[in-house]
Amino acid sequence: MITDCHVHIGKATWCHIDADADFLVREADKAGIDRMLVTDFTALTYDREAGNAYLRQQAALHPDRILPYFTVSSGRHGRRIVEELEKYVNDYGFRGLKIYSVPPLQLIDDSYMIPVIAKAAELQIPILAHSTGAECESLARQVPDAILVNAHMGCCPQAQGDWHRSIAAAKAYDNIYLDTASSSFDNGMIEHAVEEIGADNILYGSDLPLLDPVLQIAKITHAEITPTDKEKILYGNIDRLLNKRT
Repeated sequence: MITDCHVHIGKATWCHIDADADFLVREADKAGIDRMLVTDFTALTYDREAGNAYLRQQAALHPDRILPYFTVSSGRHGRRIVEELEKYVNDYGFRGLKIYSVPPLQLIDDSYMIPVIAKAAELQIPILAHSTGAECESLARQVPDAILVNAHMGCCPQAQGDWHRSIAAAKAYDNIYLDTASSSFDNGMIEHAVEEIGADNILYGSDLPLLDPVLQIAKITHAEITPTDKEKILYGNIDRLLNKRT
């Protein structure tokens, strides 16, 4: 059993990617992935409304395989963002929130974003935050009920690849989780994270179709951790978080 917490759908011309729901399911089948939490590229970078609407339509084609994130890159659209999030979760069955930061111009702990985070906490849905460990700590302090997933465990340009800093953040706040999707395969990364914070706050992610999910799975299955910890990371932890909202 594998539940992937970090997958993308749609077009990303800068990466030469055009992935629809059928493509994602075919790739998931090859890798042995059962369910995917999915973000739309267009909603992430260009057009929130069009991207989330496309994801809603595509997810309906494979409702047991594709679990959609409502995606927003800025809270500076006012109250309507909060209302859209609530509608997409309550009426359309979206299962999480994805937010993106591009420091220093755009931060996920911007004061305008806090009402969006607070609504996600109220709805008891996970928040996949493409961000730094410090930003996640800030949100954990301001919205302690939020379920914060630090995307890439800090292995991204925003966080300057500092996965040790992200582990420290998750160690300081038990509502911060770490997503393992990254192009970095530093020796001992998974083992060190488990040693520092335990396996319960680590979630498997692939970044499909940007990265190969087979390699991302191997980071977990070949890590020197217990079989029980591998099961928690590959599906147990994210399934537990998703079940908070029933």
